[in-house]
This record gives sequence, C-alpha cells and structure tokens, in this order.
Amino acid sequence: MFIQRYINPTVIGVADNVRYKGKDYQVLINYIKGQTDAKNYTPKSNRTILIDENSNRVICDNYKLLEILA
Repeated sequence: MFIQRYINPTVIGVADNVRYKGKDYQVLINYIKGQTDAKNYTPKSNRTILIDENSNRVICDNYKLLEILA
C-alpha cells in the first residue's frame, strides 16, 4: 500500500482529510512557523490542529506524521 505524506507544512490545506496515529481527521487549522495570521498571531513552530467526526481536537506538531487520505 502506498502512503502519501506532506513534503512541507505550507501544502497542508484546511479541510484536508488525513490519518494521524491510526485515526482519521480533517485539518481544522494549520499554523506555519513565522507566518502571522489574521488575528496577528505568529507561531514559533509548525503545528496542525485536527478534528475528528466527534469534534474532538488533536494537535500534531510534526506534519511528517500526517498521511494524506484520497
């Protein structure tokens, strides 16, 4: 089975379907180190906030662990 992973955090899109630690999620927010968002927040590290079908949120600090679901 071929597993696709992200090559850098800038290509992660909101609402992307991903698998993280064996569970399926959707990307809710993707913070990229050094980029300021609309509320003037600038993260010091890359992190992605994921949400599952029960609206539970999980933070992923390493985008390389995310598997892209087609």
